[in-house]
Amino acid sequence: MKERAISILRWGERYAKTDIVYLTKNASWLTISQVLMSVFALLTSIAFAHFIPKDVYGSYRYLLSLFWTFTTFSLTGVPAALARAIAKGEDGAYKESVRLSLIWSWPMILISLGLAVYYFAQGNLLLFAGALIIAVIGPLMQPTYLFGSLLEGKRAFRATAVAGVVLNLVPMLALIAIMFVSQNPIAFLAVYLIANVGTAALISWYVWRRFGAEERRPAESIFALGAHFSVMNILAGIAGQIDRLLVFHYLGAVELAVYSFAIALPDQIKSMGNNIATIAFPKFANRPFTEIRETLSRRLGGFTLLMVALAGIYIAIAPFAFHIFFPAYTEAIWYSQIYALALIPLASIFPTTALQAHAANKELYILNIVSSVFQIGILFPAIAYYGLLGAVVARILSRTFNLLLSVMLTRAYSYKAA
Repeated sequence: MKERAISILRWGERYAKTDIVYLTKNASWLTISQVLMSVFALLTSIAFAHFIPKDVYGSYRYLLSLFWTFTTFSLTGVPAALARAIAKGEDGAYKESVRLSLIWSWPMILISLGLAVYYFAQGNLLLFAGALIIAVIGPLMQPTYLFGSLLEGKRAFRATAVAGVVLNLVPMLALIAIMFVSQNPIAFLAVYLIANVGTAALISWYVWRRFGAEERRPAESIFALGAHFSVMNILAGIAGQIDRLLVFHYLGAVELAVYSFAIALPDQIKSMGNNIATIAFPKFANRPFTEIRETLSRRLGGFTLLMVALAGIYIAIAPFAFHIFFPAYTEAIWYSQIYALALIPLASIFPTTALQAHAANKELYILNIVSSVFQIGILFPAIAYYGLLGAVVARILSRTFNLLLSVMLTRAYSYKAA
C-alpha cells in the first residue's frame, strides 16, 4: 500500500514539477502540529473573549505588539542565517547564533527602558510596567527559540512539529490559568513571556543533546549574514505590528480588541502556509536558482487557487464561528470576512523563501524595504481616516503588493544567477 501511494505521488511529480513525496511526508507532521497549535490559539481566544473585558484584552494586545516591535531591533536575521548554515552541515553555527542573539539584544533593552521612562514620566504606570517586563524577559526569546532553525536545517520536521505543539500548549495553559486570578494585562504579558522563554529553553537543551553534532564551523559569517537579514527585518517587523499600534493610538484599547479578533482566524489559516516555507527552505538552499525558477509559476498558481478556496469557505462560515466562539465580538464579523481576502496573495512565501535560501541580499533588501514602506505608508492614513475598515483594506493591499514585488525580484535574480 505504501509503495503504491509513493508511486502515485511520483507520477504526479511529473506534472507538478515538485517533490511531492518529500512535501507529503514532511507536511503531514507540520500540518498536524499547526492544526493543534490553531486549536490552542482558538481556546486561548475563546477564554479571553468570555472572561476578560475588551479594554483589558486590547491593552494586552498592545503590549504584545510593543514587544514584537522592539524585537526587530535585535539580530532577528540570525534564525534564517542559522537554518542556512545547518542545512549545509555547519552545526557549529548554533552556539555562535545563541551567543550573538544574547549580545545583540542590547538595542531592544535600551529602547524598552527608554519607553518605560517615558511612560513613567507621563504617569502611565500600566505601560511603564509592561515596557520594564519586555526589557527584562524579552531579550531571552530569540536565543531560546533558535532550536527551530537547527531542526529546520536538519529537516527534522517531526521534531519541529512536536516542539511547536509543546511550545504553544504551555503558554496557553498558563494564560488560561492566570485568568482565574487576575484581569491585569501586565500579568498576562509576564505569564506569556515567561512561559514561552522557559518552555523554549528546555526544548533547546533537549534538541541540542539530541541533534547537535560535531561542531563544524560555518563557512560564512553568521553575524554578517544575520546582520544583513536583520537590517532587512527592521522595517518589516515594524510594518507587521504598526496596524495594532495605530489602532490603539487612534481608536483605543476596545477597538484594538475587536480588530485582533477580526484578523485572528484568517491569520491562523495564514500560519499554516508558513509550514510550506519551513519545508521548502532546505530544499531551495541546495538547488540551483534556475531550477527553482522553472517551477515557480506552477507553485504560485496552485497555491493561489487553494487560498481563494479557503478564503471563500472562511467568508461563508465566519458568522457562525463568531456567534459560537466569540459572541462578545460579533461586530468583528464583517471586518474578518473582508480580511479573509488577504489570504489570496500569500503565495509570496515561495519567492521570498527562495531568495532567503540563496542569500539574495540585494533583492531581499529591496523587497523588505519597499514592501514595508508601502504598508506603513498606507496604514497611517487608512486607520486615521477610515478606522478598522481602513486597517483591513490596507493589509490586503499590502500583501498583494508584496506578492507582485517578490515575483518580480525573484525573476530578476534568477536571470542574474543563470
